[in-house]
Amino acid sequence: MFRRRTLIATLLVLSLLVPTVASFATGPDDFSVSISAADLMVDVQSLAETIGARTMGSDGERLAGEYVANRFTGMGYPVQVQEFVTTPPQREGMPASGPVTSRNIIATKPGDAKILVIGAHMDSPAVGVGAGDNASGVAAMLGVAQALQDVQLVHTVVFVAFGAEEGGSPSGAEFYIQSLGDQINNVVAMLNIDAVGIGDALNVYAGAEVTWPTPIDPTPIIHPGPTWVRDLALNVAGTMGQPLRTSPAETWKGFTGDWSDHYAFVMANVPVAYFEAWQWDTGDPWWGQETAVGDVMKTTGDVYGAIKPAQVESAAEIIAATAASIANDTAL
Repeated sequence: MFRRRTLIATLLVLSLLVPTVASFATGPDDFSVSISAADLMVDVQSLAETIGARTMGSDGERLAGEYVANRFTGMGYPVQVQEFVTTPPQREGMPASGPVTSRNIIATKPGDAKILVIGAHMDSPAVGVGAGDNASGVAAMLGVAQALQDVQLVHTVVFVAFGAEEGGSPSGAEFYIQSLGDQINNVVAMLNIDAVGIGDALNVYAGAEVTWPTPIDPTPIIHPGPTWVRDLALNVAGTMGQPLRTSPAETWKGFTGDWSDHYAFVMANVPVAYFEAWQWDTGDPWWGQETAVGDVMKTTGDVYGAIKPAQVESAAEIIAATAASIANDTAL
C-alpha cells in the first residue's frame, strides 16, 4: 500500500444499483483442506526472510518474481513475465530516483472469455522487509492458486504478482491494465490482497473513485463503485463461519481509498474487492490503525515473526471460495 491519507471532514456518497449477491444452496466451496497455514508461511518466510527487502527495481524484487514464477510453474500454470519500466517515488530528503525495471508475474487458469483477476503486490516498502506488506498477500494468492488448480471453473482466472505497487509510475497494476487493451472489458472482477498478515482483523472493501479537492481541504469526495464483489465476499465468509469486516459505516461506508493495486481497476470500471487486515475500532475513525498498539507496515517491525498464520489462512480460504463463486457464475 503506497499511502493512506488522514481524513478530517465529511464524505459525499452517491447511491449505486448493484447485482444481487449470490446465495449458496449447499454453502460455498470449502478450501480448508487444500489450504494450510504451514504451507502459506513457507511462502511468507521465503519472500520476507530468505529474499528479504524487495523494493521496486531491486535484485530482491527480481528474486521474488523468480520465486513466484517457479511456484506457479510447479502448480502447472502457464506463466508470463511482464517487464516494464517505472519511476519510483521521490522520498523526502532523498535525491530523485531514475527509472528502474520492474515486472509482473502472471499465471493463467484458462476458461471462457470472461476474466477474474486475483492480485497481490510482491514489492516491499522502502523501510523493512515487508512480511505483512506484502509477502502475506502474495502467500495468500499462491494458496488460492494452489487450491483452485484442479477445480473446474467456467471463466478464466488470472493471478498477478504485481511489481512497483509502492508508488511506481506506472505501477504494475496500471501497466498490466494497459497491456490488456480492449480485453479489460472482459474482466468481470478483481480481488486485491494486500497486507492480510499482521493487522488485528480481516476486512474487505468495495472500490471507489476518490477525488482529493485541495491540500487545504483534504477530505475526499467518494464516488462509490459496484459493491457486489465485496458483498459476495462478506456473504461467503459468513456462510463459512469466518470473521470478515468492512470499513466503518460512519466514514468509508464499506469502501476504501486509492492506495493499492485495486485502484487501477476501479479507474478502468472493473468491480473490485480489496482484502486487508486492519483495526477500525481504535484511533481516528477515518484512518484506524493496523493493530490496537499501532501500525506495523512500512516499519522495521514488519517481519516474519509478526505474521499471524491463521489469519493468512483464513484470508486465503475466503478468497478462494469467493473466486470460485465468481468464476462459475454464468450470469456475469
